[in-house]
Amino acid sequence: MTGAEDIRGGAGRVMEQAAAARLATVTAFFLNGTVFGVWATQIPLLKNRLDLSPAVLGVALLCLAVGALTAMVASGPLLARLGSAPVTRVTALLFAAFLPLPSLVPDVVTLCIVLALFGASGGTMDVAMNAQGALVERRLGRPIMSSLHGMWSLGGLTGAALGGLLLPLMAPAAQAALVSVGLVALFLALQGRFLPDRNASAGGLVLPDRKTLFLGLLAALSFMSEGAILDWSAIHLRDDLGAPASLAGMGFGVFCAAMAVGRFSGDRLRHRFGGATLMSGGSLLAAAGLGLVLAAGWVADGSPLLAMAGFGLTGIGLSNIVPVLFSTAGAVESGRADHAVAAVSTMGYTGVLAGPPLVGFIAQATSLATAFALMAVLALFVAVAAARAVPRQAA
Repeated sequence: MTGAEDIRGGAGRVMEQAAAARLATVTAFFLNGTVFGVWATQIPLLKNRLDLSPAVLGVALLCLAVGALTAMVASGPLLARLGSAPVTRVTALLFAAFLPLPSLVPDVVTLCIVLALFGASGGTMDVAMNAQGALVERRLGRPIMSSLHGMWSLGGLTGAALGGLLLPLMAPAAQAALVSVGLVALFLALQGRFLPDRNASAGGLVLPDRKTLFLGLLAALSFMSEGAILDWSAIHLRDDLGAPASLAGMGFGVFCAAMAVGRFSGDRLRHRFGGATLMSGGSLLAAAGLGLVLAAGWVADGSPLLAMAGFGLTGIGLSNIVPVLFSTAGAVESGRADHAVAAVSTMGYTGVLAGPPLVGFIAQATSLATAFALMAVLALFVAVAAARAVPRQAA
């Protein structure tokens, strides 16, 4: 009897540690999303301060993407050596600390260097916190990844709201520094609760099969639209539709709020309707939302509120596509699930990082509206492809 009680007590302690680690991981996702939300509100001001054309801004954003991708590829050996807990701690502090720097750079060259470092810290943190989330999920014995990504969306909303509220009150660098200090204080209060995992396996390079490549392609297309809205929604609202700076940043905030609502309800919807139906319906909603964004430009003098409603509808539509794809990848035969999820994740995040510079090049050649129209077409492709990529039965 004593032995059984010891076992139950040990299991209880394990669950308590996992619950505490979940709170720390939630904080990491929230910090990451908040930093991106504030960054979204800074982009139009940075563009105007340095007098950047869409193509030059696209190159600068490409530097951020290159820094992030390079760091993500190199994160595997780092996680294997150190574990996701210390890597998440260090990169979270670096990511928050880099936030004010783009508002202080004097020229494009310095901006590109700063954005590369900014992207590298964010990319490494992304891999590490997802690896920690997967570890916590295994320890708890139930799925939590959708809610973690929902907290990222909630963080994006918080960052965009703070950016919009603080911009009229203080300089962009001061605003970013204030948010950065607050996030660091919150993170330091909870970072000690991560689970140790020196044998993490988050970053190994694999050769995916055809099915995994197809899932990864769809994840990349979905993430591409997310990245485009992250970096270009504020510019579209301000430059094309005439919204004030304090309102322009809220386009991404509305998008994140809608995405958070969709993600927090996604598991229940998938259980009821099935992954393929949820993914197809979401893609159609995303295409319709981007259609509203385009329609706002056809209204006399533009309509920022209509465009913001379109970004919200797009957020609801995109919210559960990637979780469904990750879940499908994780359902492959035993021994290959971790590799499949890693491959789909890597390809997906390539899309979110490559999307913004691609939109910049398209906007330079044609218009920003044309770039959003292309995103709508890609969403329609994902809707059609869902039936082949994802099982129809309910989860």
